[in-house]
Amino acid sequence: MSLLGKVYLLVSLILLALGLVWTLVTLGANTGWVEVVLYLPAADLAPSFVRRRFEVHAAALLAGWVATAALLAVAAIRAPFRIRSAAIAQRRTRELEREVLELRTLPLRQEDEDELLAREAHLSDTRRPVMLGVSGPSTAATRSWSGSQPRREGDVG
Repeated sequence: MSLLGKVYLLVSLILLALGLVWTLVTLGANTGWVEVVLYLPAADLAPSFVRRRFEVHAAALLAGWVATAALLAVAAIRAPFRIRSAAIAQRRTRELEREVLELRTLPLRQEDEDELLAREAHLSDTRRPVMLGVSGPSTAATRSWSGSQPRREGDVG
């Protein structure tokens, strides 16, 4: 995480904590009941509305609004980090797609490179095997791959 991201997160969390302290003080000070009036549709589905009154504890009403605001604040704090992680994922996906495309076209490019090398070497047949005259493994090849070489005088190791 960059320094700017850390500072943003720190400031956001400090403001969220201060908001929580303010909320606790406000909820503690409001201990009364308030009347809330709502216009609700009638039970018989008539186009008219019925006026309903509710007595609600003020602290409970404020707590609902504070919970809503806190959820929105958390979503707003997380948004830049989610945007950045999505951008990183898209960038990585594009890199992998380029690499897959490069690997898919490798046989085609390899054939072109082989033809260019054959022209430089003045070879007429580009499809000719490399080891024409060899029918089996040579003795030099088996000696070099045998694993244990006879030690000579002066060898270290």
